[in-house]
Amino acid sequence: MKNFIVSTKVGSIIGYVRENKIIQIELSNEILDDYYDEYTNNFYYKIKEYLDGNDVLDEIPYEITFKNDFEKRVLIALKNVKFGNVVSYKGLAILAGYPNAARAVGTVMANNRIPLIFPCHRVIKSNGEIGKYGGGEPLKRYLLETEGIIIKREKVCNEF
Repeated sequence: MKNFIVSTKVGSIIGYVRENKIIQIELSNEILDDYYDEYTNNFYYKIKEYLDGNDVLDEIPYEITFKNDFEKRVLIALKNVKFGNVVSYKGLAILAGYPNAARAVGTVMANNRIPLIFPCHRVIKSNGEIGKYGGGEPLKRYLLETEGIIIKREKVCNEF
């Protein structure tokens, strides 16, 4: 397994690649030095392209094993929340077919092994607040703003 690091002004994205697929992404609120090698450079540059405001995350090959059917349905529903859009935890629960499972959806988001690919940064609270994030709230805000989401007074202003 090889890795790469993409640094942002508010944190870092650490990707792990095996057999030319991302298998895990870790988010850090530390600003690390950028790193990639010949094996991971395509992944590194694709994430950089995304951070430049381009809708390219669906172009990144990945591999995931779902823990159970609930996680699978929630994460597949999450893939349908496209660049520049947000959904509430409750809204995602409804999309996944579990209308009363907003808290359980939050647990799936907290345990997401491939954030960005399964864009949990697009899931916000029902009141419009951005909520928590594995890489810290500043990184979540940065990713949302990269996608054109407007945040004022700690709330998303776009329709959701």
